[in-house]
Order: sequence, then C-alpha cells, then structure tokens
Amino acid sequence: MIVPSNEPMPHHDASDTPRVRLSISEINALCFRAARGAGLAWGEAEEAGWAASRLAQAGLAGPAITLAWLGDLAALARPAPAPGVWPAMSGLQCPVRCGIALSDFAGLPEGPGARALTVERMAHPIMALPFVAAAARRTGLALRVRWGDAEITLNGAAGPVAEELAGATGGAAADLRIEPTDRREPPCPAAGSAAPVRGIAVTDKRALDALALRITVPASEGSRAGAGAATGYND
Repeated sequence: MIVPSNEPMPHHDASDTPRVRLSISEINALCFRAARGAGLAWGEAEEAGWAASRLAQAGLAGPAITLAWLGDLAALARPAPAPGVWPAMSGLQCPVRCGIALSDFAGLPEGPGARALTVERMAHPIMALPFVAAAARRTGLALRVRWGDAEITLNGAAGPVAEELAGATGGAAADLRIEPTDRREPPCPAAGSAAPVRGIAVTDKRALDALALRITVPASEGSRAGAGAATGYND
C-alpha cells in the first residue's frame, strides 16, 4: 500500500503553472540530454531518462523530480553496496546511481532480494523506485519499499511498472528500506492502460533544455563554412 507522505512534491510542479505536453519518448530524451549536460556519463544518463519516463508513465511528475535531483547531483555520493546496509559515508546518496546498482545487484548478497536491505540517506528516493521495480522483476519477488512516511509494494512479475508506481509520493531525503514480502498489491483498477501523463511546467522544460544545451557544440566559423552541400545541384 502507498502511505501518503507529508513532504510536498517539487514546488515548480504547481498546477497553476503554464504547461507543455510531451510524449513518454520525448520525456525520456529530454531528461537523458539534461542528465548528460549535468555531467553524468552516457550510460547513467540513459538510465536517468528511462527512470523519468517510467515515473511519467505512472502519472507522476517525472521531469520535475528529475530536475530537482539534477540540481543536487554535484553534492550526491555514489553507493557502496554491502550486504544488509549501503552506508552513507559521505553525505546524501544519489538515487539514480543507487538505483542502477540496486538493479545490477538484484538477487545477490549485496542487493535487494530474499533479505532486507537499507540504503541510508538517499536523496530524492522516489527517483530510485523504477530501478527497485526492475529488481523485483529480476528476482520475481514482491518487494516492499519504505522511505520517510511512504510505502509501496512492487509485485515482481505482476503488472506494469507504471501501474505499481502510480500515487507514490515523498521527495525528502530518507533511508530507503527494501524487504521481501508475501503480500502483493491488488491489480490496478485501470490495468492495461497507462496513467495520464502530466503536462510539464514550461519553467521545468526550459531548465532541462538549458542543461541539455551544455552538451551542444557551439557553432564556429569552420562549422558554418562547412554547412550545406559540398556541390551544387543542377536540374
């Protein structure tokens, strides 16, 4: 079950903000480029775009959550996987880098599986949920995830990830606890259909675009001179 959190979602997702509607694939591409511009390696950025699109598929504010995480990225630590507890040894831990490791270590002694696991002091924990859902798929286990005042059960083989994440809340840093459970969530009433994708606040899209532009090579005299066809066309 999902327990509502007292923590609000990022303020820049306010309902009275002008919005633009993007497809899931456009959200994936936008957040991937923004993550690259913020300094992530190619593979990590791809995973970030995927996670943002999964959250958006669940009707959550994937781009806004991604933008809030990218704003803190430079100060977030990489995980140190270990059986039982992934300690926060140097500040808050990065949810995407932790998420990638949670998926990679699924079923192994250091990862989620038959034993409970706590990831200490994770920033923006909701960003890690798509990866925990992937770990549940990989192990075939129902995994109960708790952070702050929130809780969600990911059912392993049952139902699309988007349906399981729908309604998840809570953006403050928290310990993320993952444990197997025999209890599985009932099927989503709208099984087989994706949750409505939220429109993206125009301010959020501009901020993500600005990050993405960091990986764009600026035009130079040489590139301008070389633009266009090398030879003319004669009809």
